[in-house]
Amino acid sequence: MNKKASQPRAIYYVVALQIWEYFSFYGMRALLILYLTNQLKYDDNHAYELFSAYCSLVYVTPILGGFLADKLLGNRMAVMIGACLMAIGHLVLGASEIAPTFLYLSLAIIVCGYGLFKSNISCLLGELYEPQDPRRDGGFSLLYAAGNVGSIVAPIACGYVQEEYSWAMGFALAAIGMLAGLIIFLCGNRHFTHTAGVNHSALRARTFALPNWSWLLVLLVVAPLGITVLFWKEWSVYALIAATLIGFAVLTKIYRQAQTQKQRKELGLIVTLTLFSMLFWAFAQQGGSSISLYIDRFVDRGILGYDVPTAMFQSVNAFAVMLCGVVLAWLVKESIGGNRTVRIWGKFALGLGLMSAGFCILTLSARWSATYGHSSMPLMITGLAVMGFAELFIDPVAMSQITRIEIPGVTGVLTGIYMLLSGAIANYLAGVIADQTSQGAFDASGAINYSIDAYINVFSQITWGALACVGVVLVIWLYQAVRVRNRMAVAEL
Repeated sequence: MNKKASQPRAIYYVVALQIWEYFSFYGMRALLILYLTNQLKYDDNHAYELFSAYCSLVYVTPILGGFLADKLLGNRMAVMIGACLMAIGHLVLGASEIAPTFLYLSLAIIVCGYGLFKSNISCLLGELYEPQDPRRDGGFSLLYAAGNVGSIVAPIACGYVQEEYSWAMGFALAAIGMLAGLIIFLCGNRHFTHTAGVNHSALRARTFALPNWSWLLVLLVVAPLGITVLFWKEWSVYALIAATLIGFAVLTKIYRQAQTQKQRKELGLIVTLTLFSMLFWAFAQQGGSSISLYIDRFVDRGILGYDVPTAMFQSVNAFAVMLCGVVLAWLVKESIGGNRTVRIWGKFALGLGLMSAGFCILTLSARWSATYGHSSMPLMITGLAVMGFAELFIDPVAMSQITRIEIPGVTGVLTGIYMLLSGAIANYLAGVIADQTSQGAFDASGAINYSIDAYINVFSQITWGALACVGVVLVIWLYQAVRVRNRMAVAEL
């Protein structure tokens, strides 16, 4: 029997942890904007700002988390500490229903835990294989699929528990999920003995008269407190500006290191793809903020006498990504002929076009709400599903191009910069866009009535904005296609 035919046993423990991490993270995320507005009674402006700051910083801290894993902790220990911090953060977030002062601290703890977990679980998976092991791609595909399972189930489970019991129980379920994943992972500890462990010599080494382990403890205490201050003082934008400036400085250094014109062209392509990805995700991330509040306020969620919790709609996107990804992989085979750059721009145009179509459906839904007082649930689900399908033509295409670049030793850095712009900065921009829907007026009872016209305007503007991006991408696509055709004509002479 060929032992190489199956995956290493350790992968199943990594996959279990990934499922529960996604369950924890996306279960909480589905509840957060609703919790801020419905339970804590934040106005939309404040809620959008805090939500976008949180979603931005979770994409910044993995840079530091990766550094700590490389130098001190090892991927396995970093992942376990990160899982513990996220579980603690979700429990503290549940307590903020009683004492709102815990809100900023809980989000900060989750951000720190995510930083240690997110980048390092993929690295831990990579440690399970030899460099040329043919099972590697299958392992990463399995990890990706597992994450989607968690993100599909989480909004349904946490949304139901919150609706039937309390906000604290909804967040507690997210924490329980993370702890369940960690326990399963620890049960398979014997399968990870060959992976890199804690660097004890580095931890014992002294920096500024103190051992590094003591500095690590200080960091684990100070970092959550520091991020708490960023949330409290609304200073997260300054952290994003600093991270972005550093990212562009590193990018400039990489460009100067490029030794051939081909390498510079590849880098230029990656930068351009990253900028379009940033705009795409600024539109797509409305799903957790403005779209969620629109569903809560203006969509008829009743079915057979039961009101579907708003948080459950967050599962539609993940389900569409998973289902359409399987269908796409079965129907479409990558052609080895033709020009790869032309194909890349064609896929980006399709992804942005689908995003425009999704928001066009949401605009129709909002106009329906303006006319009849509420919109239909099937129309809303259709729009969310189309937006989920669009994702398959953006991130996988950009990440594939990054891994192909021929400049040695920069793939990880470029991946980090891509996550910074398409994750952190895109989420900040998403908050700015979502804030445009926060128009409303107080009625005689003192309650605020939010304007459906604001949602119509924002969804419509995103529709046209995504369509404009499609136009620009198509121009680039046509230019690349003409260049290829001209080169082929010259070669035939």
